[in-house]
Amino acid sequence: MNDFKITIKPESAALGPSVEQLLDRVFGAERQEKASYLFRQGVAPIAPLSWVAFDGTRLVGAIRYWPILVGDTGHQALLLGPLAIAQDLAGRGIGRALTFRSLEIAAEMGHDLVLLVGDYDYYKRFGFVPATPYGFVMPGEKRPERLQVTELRPGVLGRISGEIRHVDTASETVLQLPQPQAQSRRRVRRHAARA
Repeated sequence: MNDFKITIKPESAALGPSVEQLLDRVFGAERQEKASYLFRQGVAPIAPLSWVAFDGTRLVGAIRYWPILVGDTGHQALLLGPLAIAQDLAGRGIGRALTFRSLEIAAEMGHDLVLLVGDYDYYKRFGFVPATPYGFVMPGEKRPERLQVTELRPGVLGRISGEIRHVDTASETVLQLPQPQAQSRRRVRRHAARA
């Protein structure tokens, strides 16, 4: 495939149905029965962190993040997922590009903690580690070993832990965050250099 060229860009509202079709093709319609989907019900994905990938005019990848709360203090965090890549283009670096770009933006926005349910061998390149040893719990998740976490600001892991909770709305109040710190961006880039 000599003319293989991927373009990544923010997901527009008009692309929503196409992204959902891609998710169904990659994960199956039963994907919405997973525990992680309970935290997405009635909540919009965070628009600046929702990105898509195109091969020409064909949608071949998508990544989204959702606001969640963690622990008794209700620490604001992100739930990454789904990350979906067209099956015939798996292993071509599309997921890596979407993930590194969106994590960098999340750090620039001031987010400090990201969780996901996924394969450790895939997500460790982005700095994710098993979340259970750090005291994170996703209610309803039948395979807690798949719960992963990364910090976008040093010192968050070990200080924040607890049960993941749903937010009622993705309002401006929920998404108000402290000003980003310069070291947040450097940390994401350091991971990128290792990939």
